[in-house]
Amino acid sequence: TCTVYSNYVTVTAVPNNTITLSAGGTQTKCINTALTTTTYATTGATGASVAGLPTGITGSWASNTVTISGTPSVTGTFVYTVTLAGGCGTSTANGTITVLPNNTVTLVSGGNQTKCINTAITPVTYSTTGATGATYSGLPSGVSGTFASNTVTISGTPTVAGTFTFTVTLTGGCGTASTTASIT
Repeated sequence: TCTVYSNYVTVTAVPNNTITLSAGGTQTKCINTALTTTTYATTGATGASVAGLPTGITGSWASNTVTISGTPSVTGTFVYTVTLAGGCGTSTANGTITVLPNNTVTLVSGGNQTKCINTAITPVTYSTTGATGATYSGLPSGVSGTFASNTVTISGTPTVAGTFTFTVTLTGGCGTASTTASIT
C-alpha cells in the first residue's frame, strides 16, 4: 500500500507601490485661472492623499491615477506631496504650483497737475505689483515714463501747451491694470 501526500505552498510576491508623473506637473498660473490638470500613474496602491495644495485645487485617486485639478483662489508658492496608501512600501511624489497675483497699480505721489509750458512737472509715481513693465500713452512732448523695481515714474518738462490725459498700462504678469491722470 502506497500513500502519496502532497503539500503545496503558494507564494505571491507583491511589488512596491510606484508613482509616475504622466501629465502636467510643476506650474505657474495667475490667480483664478484653472490649473492644467496634473496626473500621476500609480501601481500597487489602493488610494492616495495629496497635501499642500492651494485653496481651490483638489487631489483625488481612482483607477490607479492621481488627478490634481481646479482653480487656485490664493497666491503663493505651494509645494505639494502625493502619498500612496495601501499596497507595499512607501511611495511619494512632489510638485510645485506657483500662483501669481493680478497686477495692481497705485498712485504714490504726484497725480493731476497744472504747470506752465517749459516747467518741469512734479514726478508722478505709482507702485505696482505683478507687472514686468509698463506702456505710456497721451504724455505731452518732453514728458516720459519709466518702469523699474515695481515703480512707474512719469517725469519731465512739457514743451507744448494743452491738457494731456495720459494712461499707464502695466505689461507682463497677470490681468490688466491701468490708470489715468492729466497734465495741463
